[in-house]
Amino acid sequence: MALSENIKKLREEKKFTQQQLADRLYVSRQTVCRWENGSRCPDLITAKQLATELNVSLDELISDEDVKDYQKNYGIWKSEKVRSRKKLQELQKKTLSFIEIIGALFLTATIFFRVQMHQKVPEWCTIVCLCVVLGAVVLNLVISRKLRKIEDL
Repeated sequence: MALSENIKKLREEKKFTQQQLADRLYVSRQTVCRWENGSRCPDLITAKQLATELNVSLDELISDEDVKDYQKNYGIWKSEKVRSRKKLQELQKKTLSFIEIIGALFLTATIFFRVQMHQKVPEWCTIVCLCVVLGAVVLNLVISRKLRKIEDL
């Protein structure tokens, strides 16, 4: 299917009129009409906004073939490698966020002890925070290595 046919089909599936879609994209109804009859094409930024409004990827919007059939038949997006990589990337993000939170908590405790109590942070607190952060850093390194192995496959 061509871009113009995809726009019309997807707009109708969402039960949008040309005017409603135009209002959402801040363009005129005539512009949407021209996209659908193939006399004009949206620029890249507008195409991305259009894809977002129609709840499809940019590939699905501009593709001449049915991307969903391609995905189903060839399993490109469902492969185990892709799923593993996504899970590891999510775990890596959570690990890095955890390190940031522990750092922020330690900084807050340090300021509290220095300003409010006029003393140093207890050594045990520093050691515990250091061990927790060190463990998270090691976990992050392990995740990074696994990600590299997946990329090399």
